[in-house]
Amino acid sequence: MFNTNSDNRAVPLEVTDSLTIDAEQAEILLRPDSDLMKAVFSFGNAWLEHSEKLTLHDPLAAVCVFHPEVCQFERGTVRVETEQKNNMGGTAFMPSPDGNVEIAKTVDRETFYRILSSTLRGKQREESRRKIPPLVISRAKSAGAVGEAWLANLDSVISELEETWHISVGEALFGGTHAFVGYADGEHGEKYVLKIDMPENLGGEFSRGINVLKMADGNGFPRLYAYDLKRKACLLERLGKPIQQPGCSVHRQLEMICSALEKVWEIPVTDADLPEGEDSVSWFREFLGETWEKLNRPCSRKVMDQAFAYLQSREKALNPEEYVLLHGDAHGRNTLETLSGDDYKLIDPDGIFYEKAYDLGVLMREWTEEYDQFPLEKGKERCNYLHQLTGVPEQAIWEWGYLQTVSTGFVLLQIGQEKTGHQMLRTAEHWAEQVT
Repeated sequence: MFNTNSDNRAVPLEVTDSLTIDAEQAEILLRPDSDLMKAVFSFGNAWLEHSEKLTLHDPLAAVCVFHPEVCQFERGTVRVETEQKNNMGGTAFMPSPDGNVEIAKTVDRETFYRILSSTLRGKQREESRRKIPPLVISRAKSAGAVGEAWLANLDSVISELEETWHISVGEALFGGTHAFVGYADGEHGEKYVLKIDMPENLGGEFSRGINVLKMADGNGFPRLYAYDLKRKACLLERLGKPIQQPGCSVHRQLEMICSALEKVWEIPVTDADLPEGEDSVSWFREFLGETWEKLNRPCSRKVMDQAFAYLQSREKALNPEEYVLLHGDAHGRNTLETLSGDDYKLIDPDGIFYEKAYDLGVLMREWTEEYDQFPLEKGKERCNYLHQLTGVPEQAIWEWGYLQTVSTGFVLLQIGQEKTGHQMLRTAEHWAEQVT
């Protein structure tokens, strides 16, 4: 085709390779709910199980025939090597306005997945019906192809859940980062919240969170009414506004969050496969070391040395007799009033079985603007206040506060929230410089 005078289009491997997702995600993102989809999975299951990857080479080429806008093309000439034996059959592209071929250089993955999914389902292509919060979009896209496929198929998944659970789902709620969350109304006026997690690990394990909600049975957490593990979706009790609102002081928010945590810590842990203290320490040690290098060392070696010293301290202090059920990420945006207005509940539990100081460390990393002046003094003041509220030892709170601040700073840099991420790391720099 490259030797003809007629115009041609080609989609090279370096473009189609960007459309690779784990095989275990294929059925979730491209559900076999039509005859065509069932045939696709029937033909491809053996290969998927063997390779553990799904790369959509031919589907992208096919979509480009009818929707060329899904790729950006560059015109030029392709030269095929026919003489040098060590590169026989190799190709080289030379951009030229007079060339006879257009080569795809990039692909709009989200648009591609939306077209592919609607075609295989036998439905007319539709644009997204809902406005998704920017932080959710950026977090999904940071997960690569699988996150973009999740975004493209979100409306279809919501429609399926509306039919299955007999609900009507409204617009997305803003404030979260790793899931679609929207109000849902039942057939008889019931008030719910629908949550659909994205298929990546930055937001924690969905099934673990479901186990925690089942154990809690509405105590300290919203009541769970229905869930779908494959779709990572659940139907929950509707709550009111987050306590992190203008006019509510940080001290007052800390009081309300600690009050909610006290209820969570009292929930009996029964037959739950939850990560424990040793798992948490190991995770932080691996994550901090690897991510510091991946992010090109965004903080000083001193900060990292202090983090590893605190991890060693927490490792020495492991005491399973003091373990309780933890939320794992309790803060003002995750603490909501009940609709009756007489109580508070925590949403989005990570589910950990470990020491209480871990939960309180999350509260040390929040409201970092308070640390802009006198960061050490302000940090110690908050640490002491959390100790007064809960009776948890100050040193344990401080160490987990430091670790949570550094690790969350890294996560925020990974997902594009650089301003807040660097702010957290500056706080850690001050704490590492001044704490002996």
